Amino acid sequence: MRIGILGGGQLAMMMVQQSEDTNFDFLVLDPTESPPASKYATCIKAEYDDIGSLNYIADECDVVTIDFENVPADTLRFLEKRIVVAPSSTAVEICQDRLKEKELFINCGIPVTKFTSVYDNDSLKASIDYMGKNSILKTRFLGYDGKNQFDMEKVDGIDYLKECKSNQLILEKKVDFEKEISIIGVRMNTGKILFYPLVENIHKNGILNYSIAPYDDKKLQKLAEEYHKKISDKLNYVGVLVIEFFLDKNGILIANEMAPRVHNSGHWTNEGANINQFQAHIKAVANCELESISIKNHSAMVNILSKKPDLKNIKDFDYAYYDYNKSERHNRKLGHITLNNKNRDKLMQDLNTVYNFIKT
Repeated sequence: MRIGILGGGQLAMMMVQQSEDTNFDFLVLDPTESPPASKYATCIKAEYDDIGSLNYIADECDVVTIDFENVPADTLRFLEKRIVVAPSSTAVEICQDRLKEKELFINCGIPVTKFTSVYDNDSLKASIDYMGKNSILKTRFLGYDGKNQFDMEKVDGIDYLKECKSNQLILEKKVDFEKEISIIGVRMNTGKILFYPLVENIHKNGILNYSIAPYDDKKLQKLAEEYHKKISDKLNYVGVLVIEFFLDKNGILIANEMAPRVHNSGHWTNEGANINQFQAHIKAVANCELESISIKNHSAMVNILSKKPDLKNIKDFDYAYYDYNKSERHNRKLGHITLNNKNRDKLMQDLNTVYNFIKT
């Protein structure tokens, strides 16, 4: 079976790597020169709206999936006329737009923070008057890893619409949260959904620095799974879907955003679960049955940002290192390290040491 992947970044790379012992073959489309996945799969260098390349993928593949959520929805709709696309263009298009995403959460009865739509300076002023400066201004589209986001309490005296190069914005009330957690679920064509345990995520400046799994709270796990099922059933979703939440000071789960793909907060599953998120996603989009998901250890994942570390300094730790084969750049995700231990306290000690080494 041949699977097409739109986008050739590290997520596509790991989907291919983690499928080496299967009968799946991959064809990747990416507009950049030598993306990470190109070392492991046939890669077409073309824009996402290149009709000839899209027709070739439709001719050559049995199903198409994505490496990141900002593949143009029109591209997915074009392919859907000829081939199965999972997740669907509808699901991806909603995840591309913070406003549509919030509206979906509300329609499914999932709590969200207070928000308003902003489209010019007058609506921004009215929104701030309504919600106060204890809020974050974000672009509706293309904002990730803290990009195109402004803390209204810290930044003043600039033309936000000009800075964002957009008049499609959303102002969100800040959440006084205890933790940031995510639920990773994989849904099959049959409607069956399997879940990984909740993951605790620690961000700095809007970028995920490290994750810890499992976040062991049976009540929250059950609630997060219920929320995930509402969303994924409504979208008739196929593949891995991740929903990120704030856990507020009152113990309420507040939906922040979702990702229609394998996710940074799920990288720990490579060594920490019986089937990792990449294998689960590929099997789901290929219409293969998944029986169950279980975890092996307490696990952590540390992102490597900006500069590659000298790993000789952590040679005594039980870790796995994943290199994305990217050039160094400020705040760029260059790779990650996973840590595992049967003992949570020992894992946390190792995580603290490794993280402090890497961030310096």
